[in-house]
Amino acid sequence: MFPSSLSALRFFLGFVNFNFSALINAHYTVSSYRPQPRSTRRRMTKKSPKANGGFFPALMLVGLIGAGIWYFSPSGGSKNLPPVNLGAIADNLPQGINPKTLVVTQRVDNPIAGNTKSFSVDGGERLDNLARTINYQGTSVKELADLIRPLASNDWEEARLAYSWITQNIAYDVPMAETRNIDDLRPETVLARGETICSGYSNLYQALAKELGLDVVIIEGFAKGGDVIVGDDPDVNHAWNGVKIDGQWYLLDTTWGAGIVSDGKFEAKFNPTYFATAPEQLIVSHFPRESQWQLLPQPYDRQTFDQLPALTPRFFRDQIALVSHPKNDIVAGGDLEVILRTGNDVQVVAQLMDNNGQPLDKQYTLSQSQQSQVTVNAAFPQPGEYQLLILSKNSQEDTYYQAIAYDVKAQGAGQAFPSTYGTFSEKQVRLISPLGRNLPQNQASYFQLQVPGAEKVVLVDEQRQELIPLDRTGDVFTGSEIIRFDNVTVAAQFPGSNQFWSLLEYE
Repeated sequence: MFPSSLSALRFFLGFVNFNFSALINAHYTVSSYRPQPRSTRRRMTKKSPKANGGFFPALMLVGLIGAGIWYFSPSGGSKNLPPVNLGAIADNLPQGINPKTLVVTQRVDNPIAGNTKSFSVDGGERLDNLARTINYQGTSVKELADLIRPLASNDWEEARLAYSWITQNIAYDVPMAETRNIDDLRPETVLARGETICSGYSNLYQALAKELGLDVVIIEGFAKGGDVIVGDDPDVNHAWNGVKIDGQWYLLDTTWGAGIVSDGKFEAKFNPTYFATAPEQLIVSHFPRESQWQLLPQPYDRQTFDQLPALTPRFFRDQIALVSHPKNDIVAGGDLEVILRTGNDVQVVAQLMDNNGQPLDKQYTLSQSQQSQVTVNAAFPQPGEYQLLILSKNSQEDTYYQAIAYDVKAQGAGQAFPSTYGTFSEKQVRLISPLGRNLPQNQASYFQLQVPGAEKVVLVDEQRQELIPLDRTGDVFTGSEIIRFDNVTVAAQFPGSNQFWSLLEYE
């Protein structure tokens, strides 16, 4: 889950009145692939450079040690671009179905979907905190319900408190799922053991909600991300619940709300997303055996479900729309371009994974945003099968979360892209040319970038200790330069500062 190595480069160049800072270029490696590792933050210390004669101080290497996930897209500017957390809707929790202890999906006459937006976020947080105060160590569902009931004033609060208590007190039993040694999943046994698998979670929620006077059903079906199937039915590998609140039905999954599996171990990580999840969101990962429990006016068939890319709650929260590729499986040549639309104040990055689930160097993806449209380019080092992960966040957040995952079959090899810095994304820079990472030596290369709000854009020649300005026309900067040096950095200066912030780097 954590990188086995991390390197960072921070250097400062001063030239007359300019103070150029190319902040960080960090690359993370990982030891294994999981769709949803924990979120971590990195710490760093800034050191002041020492002068080394002339106008340019010496190049300074700063050691950076910390924890990151998959890869770290470096930052230029006032804020550091955070490590990536692949918080996926498919938590890769192994699921097991035991027909002897699982109540099969129940049919209800014309279940009506409730309005999930009518629930208060603040109210949910209050109830989640209340659930943490319920200290119950017994094995009686009735006793537990008697502790919950006085804290609730209506059906919704009872349903939410039951969800919150179970997801914060019952652990996922990874050994049971992996060994398939599944026997007693009755609610009383789940309470006694304090751990279970999906059918035990759904059994307990049904029993507790019924004790609280609610109508509740267990829903069985197929969940993307489940990798254990018990029994002969390939269409069933998971169980979740439906609960009736004020005459309408809502969907929930206490298994996925309880936490994640990381390196074969369960990590408690309460997630309220899976309580009263909007049907149009849950259908991208949960396909019920009985179509009525999709709670959709136009139910999906299994083929449509299977063709959907893996979309997470972040996809819906950030109002992302698939413009160019609505299906999961993509056949490409040596490169690929995916076009998206996003909501306001949304930043997007991408990561390419190989067929073994290992992240490739960040030079194989390039994300560019212009207002509400995002273009994600991917280049493949060789023909083969890959996964393209697209992650998003807003400007107030420190962490990118996975929003989309595509499966890609590349039939050729493409050219890698230049490395980008955080300012490239934050300022919505558009790189027009050159798009290739490697520039031809002793030949002219034509540079064209659109940098909104920039006053100056320069090429940095470290060998000759020179800043080479590009011509400006509005917010577009152009110029032709014969490249006689390695590692060409493109940097920009913005109003109110004499610093130049790194945008991208070529080799």
